[in-house]
Amino acid sequence: MNAPVERSVGTVGAERVEQFEGTVLSGVGEGAYFLGVGWVQDQIRRIAGFDPYPGTLNVRLLDTDRLVRWREIRKSAGVALTPPAPETCGGRLLPALVEGRIQAAVVIPDVTRYEDAILEVIAPVRLRAVLGLRDGDRVRLSIERMR
Repeated sequence: MNAPVERSVGTVGAERVEQFEGTVLSGVGEGAYFLGVGWVQDQIRRIAGFDPYPGTLNVRLLDTDRLVRWREIRKSAGVALTPPAPETCGGRLLPALVEGRIQAAVVIPDVTRYEDAILEVIAPVRLRAVLGLRDGDRVRLSIERMR
């Protein structure tokens, strides 16, 4: 059940949308493993409305003020990704748009190797390929605040 890859910004409630910009960087490959787990796929499909491409786009936030805002959002926002067993890593999910048009979500894992300036973005497509992104390229994210 894949939802359309592209959607307009208007489909994300504007009063609850935060704009961020960052640079693309390579990850350590753990996103692909996490996104390949059955219960994770099922919950992302239910919450975000798409089957995730098996990998994340890692984005390092550029602006210090936006990083402060992201830290506030990540503390309390998002829909829970609840593991079936308590010893399994879960997380939270926030709906997003990449470059104002590609449906995506930001995954906030309960356990991560990354500093909090790095966002892990998922989508139904390989964002690097669709947008022609390479390490160091800038990318814009519109992230919906959810409680």
